[in-house]
Amino acid sequence: MSARLLFAAVLLCAGLCAAAPMPVFHVAVHGNDAWSGTLPEPNAEGTDGPFLTLGRAREALRAAGTSEGGMVYVHAGAYYLTEPLVLEKEDSGSETFPVVWQAVPGETVRIVGGRPVTEFTPHAGEILKADMTPFALPKGAPRQLFFNGERQIPARWPNKGEDDMPGGKWAFVQTRVDAAPETSFVTASDRPAGWKSLAGVEVSIWPNYNWWQTITPLKAFDAATRTVELGEKLPYTIEPGRRFFFQNVLEELDAPGEFCLNDASNTLYFLPPASMEAAEVIVPAVETLVRMKGAAHVAWMGFTMEACTAEAVRIEDCVSVLAARCVIRNTGGYGAVVSGGKQCKVAGCDIYATGRGGVSLDGGDRKTLTPASHEAVNNHIHHFGAIFQTYQTGVTVAGVGSRVANNLIHDAPHIGILLNGNDHIIEYNDIHHVCLEGSDNGGFYMGRDWTQRGNVLRFNKFHDIYGFGLAGLAAGTDGKYHYDAPHQAWGVYLDDCSSGVTVQANIFYRVPLCGVMIGGGRDNLVDNNVFVDCVPALHIDDRWDAYCWDIMQERLEAMDYKNPPFSTRYPELLKMGDDPRKPANNTFTNNVVAYTRDDYRGLSTAKPGSSTAVAYTLSPYDPETTTFDNNLIFHTATPQVAARSYKKDDAADVPWTEWQARGHDKNSRLADPKFFRPEEDNYMMRHDSPAFEMGIKDIPDYRIGLYKDEFRASWPPPAQERRDGGDHREWVVEP
Repeated sequence: MSARLLFAAVLLCAGLCAAAPMPVFHVAVHGNDAWSGTLPEPNAEGTDGPFLTLGRAREALRAAGTSEGGMVYVHAGAYYLTEPLVLEKEDSGSETFPVVWQAVPGETVRIVGGRPVTEFTPHAGEILKADMTPFALPKGAPRQLFFNGERQIPARWPNKGEDDMPGGKWAFVQTRVDAAPETSFVTASDRPAGWKSLAGVEVSIWPNYNWWQTITPLKAFDAATRTVELGEKLPYTIEPGRRFFFQNVLEELDAPGEFCLNDASNTLYFLPPASMEAAEVIVPAVETLVRMKGAAHVAWMGFTMEACTAEAVRIEDCVSVLAARCVIRNTGGYGAVVSGGKQCKVAGCDIYATGRGGVSLDGGDRKTLTPASHEAVNNHIHHFGAIFQTYQTGVTVAGVGSRVANNLIHDAPHIGILLNGNDHIIEYNDIHHVCLEGSDNGGFYMGRDWTQRGNVLRFNKFHDIYGFGLAGLAAGTDGKYHYDAPHQAWGVYLDDCSSGVTVQANIFYRVPLCGVMIGGGRDNLVDNNVFVDCVPALHIDDRWDAYCWDIMQERLEAMDYKNPPFSTRYPELLKMGDDPRKPANNTFTNNVVAYTRDDYRGLSTAKPGSSTAVAYTLSPYDPETTTFDNNLIFHTATPQVAARSYKKDDAADVPWTEWQARGHDKNSRLADPKFFRPEEDNYMMRHDSPAFEMGIKDIPDYRIGLYKDEFRASWPPPAQERRDGGDHREWVVEP
């Protein structure tokens, strides 16, 4: 059964359950597992009524049989789990009669991965403490505490504060340790020397590049040399000017909302941000709230799921499983994970405040190009990556043949959508204000595999994507470093030779660094998109270090690309010839490119002496096989500069007339596209736009993003405030 047919079957099941012979059970916080579970309320005698626990309802369904489907109604209240609810093959429905678990419509049902901490005693000043031994907290889990549903902060130095630098206040690496560059660094402060113990102290660090962050134990601190030694070897060297902070330090527990977990004594220390009277304090102890393993034709709907150490929902090797209309928040990992199986769907959920990302889909067989047909649809995913910042995405899709559609993704430290694999469809998503704390990433990202082809990005919006990171030594400051924004973030990032991708009918605006970045890839089509204040709209370059080419070749050979199905599905793989590193056969056609200002911090304006926005930056490209044509370009600058060609630090402008003389953009025009309401970010075009004369099609903006249906968790979504971050900002720091 496809995910769409499962939707229909679930609606039918919900509508007919009262009359159908299927088993129907109820769960309530005032229930009793000794009762039958067939009544929504206790009877007058108090001898029968709903179940108390989800596990008892599962047992009852198994005993009753689900050949005619089944329904479990869970009534209002909070259900504090001590272990995951596991649904397996024997808990399955059928294609015609699914099994549905759902919160009673109109009621708030919380599934919580821990119990309230209530036995606090005074420790020092306003700091409280509690014995966590009865809670059996899992070893190695991320440190989390929630106060009335809000994530609290592990006691840290420097304090997070209200600094306007993304991520709050930071300390900075002063000196590299050449003898152990992956494990040690020198800092300017001797702060750790004043701590009684380093046990349990962690370091959150961006050690080298602006694209990778981690949390690692602190092993030792040498006060004489101010050398920090980490508890594990990092994959990158730790370089001067990079940002970090220490966390889970009892001596630094000095700000309301901070806490510290002492692993040795199983003690929680907490400085509450508000009165503890009637407050709920939760420390997650359960890894996953609901785990489906090998189940089929099951729906899980309408719950508020929170406070777990990993993902809230895990759907593993399942067929036609639906997770819908849920609020998922305050997790240690992703919101929902689909791994293996086929035709599973995460739909209509509100997912936020997760420790990692939103939704992860993985399925299908790459060697046979067998699709999984999973879907992540109509989800509002925001403010994720609270613990781990990099490569924790709104949606990650891997494998073959899945669909990511109509999601609203925003306010995150790193990537919006990350893709691995083949033949995925990414459509009708609205992605903005991602890449807030990192750089060399994008609203959409994929990279480093020639064989990951057949992927389509269409009818999406990418906007207000800026990036942030260390730019280098600040000029004239005697060893200080400067961070800046915008900084190396793109709308669509086809990194490290990503190839065979279709980017069609998308809207890009206020992505100042670059709309579409083709990092050395081949056979990519960029067609019928709208670019507004993307400086440039398109960047193409070639790539680079030998070790990566070895990886590329290994991945190419692993897919047996010279034989079916790869040779027939992607015949371009057989045409790479003797120079596969060349960024050949890329196409940029039928696009609208418009600029309203020249002072955006884009690739084409960031270098000294480069003050004019251009349509393309090329570093370099293959002029013989790259196609630029039938584009509509509008800019107030005169004369118009079409492209800027880079080679290392040199930039050469190519005026429009010279660009056309080279054979490019022969049928393109310089004219006003006549957008409908650009001041409201509506970039559909008026009926008299010259784009229509050129055969360029309008993009249905009104179909992009969330929509109202029976499976949406909330409606209407909060209004998305316009936040223009294109002005250059700089922070000068002293390590």
